[in-house]
Amino acid sequence: MKPSYSAAFCGFLLSLLGSASLFAQQETWQLNDKVTGEPIAFATVLTGPDKGTISNEEGLFSLDRDKIGPAGVQISCMGYQTLTLGRDQFAAVDRKILLEPAAIQLNEVQLGTRIPRADEIVRLVRENLPANYPKQGMPYQLFYRESEHMQFEKLDLELEKASDLNKAALQQADARLRQLGEDIVKSNARKFLDFSGAYMAQNDTASLLQVERVTELVDHNKDFSMDNIQERAKRIVLSHLDSTQTYKLKTGLFKIEDSISPTEEFVKSEPEDSTKLSYLKGKARGLADIASWKEGTRLREFLDPDLYEYTFLKATYFDGNYVYAVGFEPDRRKAKYSGTLYVDANTFAVLKADYQYAPGKTGEKVNLKLLLGIRFEENLSRGTVIFRRNETNQFFPYFVQQQYGNYIYLHRDLKFIENSSQGKKVKFDFFMEGGVRQSESALLRPLDGPDAAALEKAPQPKKVYLVKLDHYEPTIWQDTEVIEPLEAMRNFRVKKD
Repeated sequence: MKPSYSAAFCGFLLSLLGSASLFAQQETWQLNDKVTGEPIAFATVLTGPDKGTISNEEGLFSLDRDKIGPAGVQISCMGYQTLTLGRDQFAAVDRKILLEPAAIQLNEVQLGTRIPRADEIVRLVRENLPANYPKQGMPYQLFYRESEHMQFEKLDLELEKASDLNKAALQQADARLRQLGEDIVKSNARKFLDFSGAYMAQNDTASLLQVERVTELVDHNKDFSMDNIQERAKRIVLSHLDSTQTYKLKTGLFKIEDSISPTEEFVKSEPEDSTKLSYLKGKARGLADIASWKEGTRLREFLDPDLYEYTFLKATYFDGNYVYAVGFEPDRRKAKYSGTLYVDANTFAVLKADYQYAPGKTGEKVNLKLLLGIRFEENLSRGTVIFRRNETNQFFPYFVQQQYGNYIYLHRDLKFIENSSQGKKVKFDFFMEGGVRQSESALLRPLDGPDAAALEKAPQPKKVYLVKLDHYEPTIWQDTEVIEPLEAMRNFRVKKD
């Protein structure tokens, strides 16, 4: 029987979906550069104090007109003039909104007698960190999204030998395996996970998370994540092994196990209607740490002059303030990133950080191609962190995005030898080449007062209920600040059996 919270939430969800027409529908707008026509990503769209959203990489954002405050809508983005539209003005605006670039000349920046050098700007950023950013352990309202995309260049599954199968049966089984490999390559498998709630890091290892709701959007018939491929491979093996016997497993020159039992090892797991709270905590902490300035974090590393060299790129403009754009590049072998820091010219707070692997740099590598038929390389890591000023003139993380990618090569032969006097054998050959693309992003808003106190007292269950969707459903997130989905997510549909 499901726990009571599952039944309660399920009832809430059904009533919500059933009464969706009672809610005012959200509408979508696109932001574009007035000169180039290009979409404007990660622009802040405020509809009231601490309320609003952010445009996605395609320049899209959605709002409910009925929930726009008396002050209207304010749209701001680095390098553009801030656009403020009254409620009535915004109601009449076209679905495509153009922002005016706000390039300035260096001699317009009046700060003392001269513009600081790039290394001076970074030094002043370091010195002003305690004043500009709040202490660690702040509670936040959180919306998190994760997307995963498997991209296979080649996947071959081959049944080379089976003692109990005649030639025709062997060819038929081999054909089914090859077809599965082709289906996986063509699947364009994607997976999306959203959750909202309140989050706080208590210390370097412990955290609190109060989850409001979690949704998963995945076609389980096309779920070809690494875990799922492993599960399907187990079932393939099981269909050609005697479930009453145990086996020795050999791969290449190595004997892996001496007593594998198909009935014990290859039990099919069913999709669950819940997910572990610790898993969601790990996701929230990972992105929150990316936006942290404490020692040992990625952003703090970018301020280390022993690792990076700095270049003054330009002066630009954001929300009525001058901003310095400072580029950074690796100056030591162990430094891996390049990017841009956008620094407020008055407070020397970093308002935005963009980064990616520098040319020729990658992450972890494992190359055992000759010995074990395995090669792995992290070949993509890039991100954006945006900070927003609060009423006390401190800056808190508002938007965090991190994208990962890797290359995987796996070529293994697996031989199962029956532990019997007959010693029957089944031999498989697995070849996989491709990669994974993963994106994580979060919107954060500081909590205080009763909301913060409620988080500290919130129960921390081991599991939380997971809503499984067959398409993106915005009404589920009514009254929640969310990240506008990209086209791939908006158009995603799970085919009904």
